[in-house]
Amino acid sequence: MERSALVGAPFYSLAKYVGMGGGPRALREFGILAAVGSPFDAGDAPVSELKADSEGLPKNLQHFIHSTESIRRKVAGVESDSYYILGGECSVAVGALAGVLPRFQGKPSVLWMDAHGDFNTPETSPSGYVGGMCLAMACGRGPKLSPEVDALRPLVPEEGVVHVGSRDLDRPEAEAFAASPARLFTAQQVKTVGATESAEEVSRHLSDRGDWVFCHIDVDVVDPGEIPAVNYPTPGGLTAEEAALLIRAARMTGKLRVLEVTSYNAMKDLGGESGRKVVELVRRSLS
Repeated sequence: MERSALVGAPFYSLAKYVGMGGGPRALREFGILAAVGSPFDAGDAPVSELKADSEGLPKNLQHFIHSTESIRRKVAGVESDSYYILGGECSVAVGALAGVLPRFQGKPSVLWMDAHGDFNTPETSPSGYVGGMCLAMACGRGPKLSPEVDALRPLVPEEGVVHVGSRDLDRPEAEAFAASPARLFTAQQVKTVGATESAEEVSRHLSDRGDWVFCHIDVDVVDPGEIPAVNYPTPGGLTAEEAALLIRAARMTGKLRVLEVTSYNAMKDLGGESGRKVVELVRRSLS
């Protein structure tokens, strides 16, 4: 019988984003365990509370490095055939990927669903925000991290990356994507081509270029008219049904091993409506 496990990673890399750190707890309260089939709940990776930001760029880099190593150790210590990861901000993906890489044979492909590129480096980032660099870091770009994580980088080959839902790329990110073998499906392209046809093409790309699939969802990939409790609400996003269709297509490859949900800000969701919609999105993605 296949085993599945859920791991929380309540990490945020800027002090003002503490609300994202509350995401894993809130989503558990809204029923995400039942929505994903009641896996073993392995608890949360221990990450330090961030009360003030450090000087320098990238911002709070050492905090990110230490927390990434903690997330890697936590995930690597959970024996499972498939994983559900609850963030925190998008950058938890670096530790999660490093934690599962030794578990599965072959190379991964990554479905990265996000309104933003997350493909900056310290040299190109206009803000110095680590959360805007994490996909690039997973691909081996950017600064050195911990020895354990660096020994595994690139965590995913760029040709195995499919980025879906973007509508707010920084110019350096757009240039980096244009020069990369990573595949980019903007939100507008998905709507123009159609979600069903886009999902078929995405799933073919993932299946052809990887032995197993890591699916990352930043909930701001969904239009803020549906899920507003995010830090960077950007109009023109996918509908929740379009997002669910794309994730279902990744699952239908038979290669999906990790589903990661990030960037829900519980402090911006006092009534819980967005959190319940995130849980419903996940449930529909797996149905």
